[in-house]
Parts: sequence; C-alpha cells; structure tokens
Amino acid sequence: MVTDLGEAARPVIAESWRRSLAARVDPDRHEAPVVYAPDEIADLRGAHPLATTVPLLKHTLSMDETIMIVTDTRGHILWCEGDNRVRHNAERVHLTEGSRWSEDVIGTNAMGTALATDKPVTVHSREHLVRTYHGWTCAASPIHDPHTGLLLGVVDVSGPLKTMHPAVAQLVSAAARLAEHHLRQFAPRQHVLTLSFLGGLHADLDGRPLSLTLRNAEVLTALALHPKGLTAEQLALLLYGERGNPTTVRAELHRLRAQLGGVLLTRPYRLDAVVRGDFLDVRTALRSGDAGKATRHYSGELLPRSDAPVIREERVDLAAAVRKGVLERGDLDALLSFADSGEDAEVLERLRLLLPATDPRHALVSSRLRRALE
Repeated sequence: MVTDLGEAARPVIAESWRRSLAARVDPDRHEAPVVYAPDEIADLRGAHPLATTVPLLKHTLSMDETIMIVTDTRGHILWCEGDNRVRHNAERVHLTEGSRWSEDVIGTNAMGTALATDKPVTVHSREHLVRTYHGWTCAASPIHDPHTGLLLGVVDVSGPLKTMHPAVAQLVSAAARLAEHHLRQFAPRQHVLTLSFLGGLHADLDGRPLSLTLRNAEVLTALALHPKGLTAEQLALLLYGERGNPTTVRAELHRLRAQLGGVLLTRPYRLDAVVRGDFLDVRTALRSGDAGKATRHYSGELLPRSDAPVIREERVDLAAAVRKGVLERGDLDALLSFADSGEDAEVLERLRLLLPATDPRHALVSSRLRRALE
C-alpha cells in the first residue's frame, strides 16, 4: 500500500493524504460507495438549497470533455451534468449521482478535500489517493449560504487529465461565487433540518452537523412527528410519561435553541424548517404500500438507546410494519436488507428457503439462523 506521497507534494494534498490514510482508505482497493438510489436523489435534490443554482452553474461551467458536479455537505453527488462520453466513463468509477466522495470514504479528491478544508481545491491525477482516479483531474470550490455563511456543498468540474485546462480552477471558484450571489438575490431563506436517527444519532441544519444529546434527538423526533406543534405539557408527556415536568422540557428546549436558533418556534413548540428524516421516509413509504422502499430506508431501530414513550412507540410501530411488509412481499432484496438490522429468526428462515444452496449468502444466513434460534 502507498503511504508516502513524497516531499514535493503540495501541503493541501499531503495533509489530505494523512487524513485519508488515518481513515483507513486503501489506495488500491477503495471505490466511492453508491449511497442513494435515483428516486432518493430526486427527493434530496428537491429539498436542497443549491437546487436553484444548478442551471446557472451548468451554464457557466459547460465545457467539452468535462462534467460538472454538485454535492451536499457530506460529499453525496446530487447533480452530474456534461459531456456524455465523460459521464459514461465517470459512471464506471462511481463518479456519479448518488455516490459519496468525502475524504473518509474515498480519500483525497477535489470534492472531498474542498469539503474538509472549506477552500477551493484542485487535485491532479496522481494526487488522488486512490489509484483508480489517477486518470482524472478535478477542481472544486465550496458554496456557502450568503445569509448565514454555512457551507451548503461544493461545485466541481472533473475530466480526463489531458483535457483539463489550467484556468478551470479559477472558473469553478468564480462559478461558486455566482451561485452565492444568486442565493443572496433570489433564494428565500428556508432552512433544511435532516435527522438520521435509525440505528444511530446524526443531524444537520442546512448542511451543518449538529452536536446533539439523546434528549435533544428525542425532542426533535417528537416535533418532527407532530409538525403542527406541541405545548410544553404535551412534550413532557411524550418524553417522560406521567412523571414529565413542563419546566424540565422548557429548559431542554432552551438548550436546543442555542443550536437551532430561529428554526425552533414557540407557542406551540414547532420546527420552522423543511424536516427530512430517515424514520419519516420509512413512514411515508409504508403509508404508500412500498415495502421495498421502506426497507431500504430502514437501517436500524429508531434511537435504540431511548426510553422516551414517544420514541418507544414509534420504534415498535416502524419495526413491526417494515417486518410485516417484508415478510408479506417475500422479495429477496427486501428480506436481505431487513435481515441486516437484526437477528430475526423468521426472516432468516425465509431467506434460507429462498436462497439457492450454491449462493454464498445461503451459508451465512444459515449460520445466523442457528445463532438466532439458540
């Protein structure tokens, strides 16, 4: 494995390699993970604050033998436009919509390194940590909310090494400033709150990661499930049960407002933002009868460490509904996806019967089934 870029490396690249290697990115084996399906990308685009800037960016950065890319703050590619031949080659190496290009998963690259440093970055050929991308040169620049200064994502131009003009980096940076000017002049300030609480605890506001306690996450979940708002008394009951104290809830909300600012409204308490959440996506899919989509979104139990009544009830309801839909549908992919969230003997037995004995997954499922039955 390559672990030394050499003394001639630019500092921004050398530091990026160190971060990437510390994240255990393998230069010889890694490839960008595809995280979102096309229908999910369409939903993410609609809610993303950079959506209105894409036509402007596309017009400004339209060049032969290159592609223009726009990502969110976690490095997910939401838009990819440009030369059809280059796009085809890019898709072969997962440089495509739905894939994730943050440094921690794919190493040094213009998009991921621009996000990590919050500065414009150009990465040439062998400066990419992963060998697969040595035939590419990429230039990326961050785009910020002109009202708050928060990072919204990056715009990038990528292309084969031999076709990229040295002036592209300056053009990309200029395009990013044009996008910010457009947002200042035309885009209303609508905050986007994203909650990822299935199997974990992650949230961001307008792309800025939030540092939440479990109680913070419980409050946000309750408010997300009741978009019209709740009183302190109602929140106390949902969070603590009959022993709940509205005064305790008000103190918790006061601390939470330090991170959310004007997004958290009062009388009643409610969220003034577009609220997106993995558990909300599961709810929506279940209501539409799409068990497959519900299962793809279901990556684990809702806030598994929480004992709040509102969380316990929603956790049980989601798990039971997804499980029922998966078993009734009998779809192999849906069963495999749900099986990853726990050791459910009935689901594993169904998989054992569906998978051919020659399929390597059959032995794995059989082993897990034996453990589940012990």
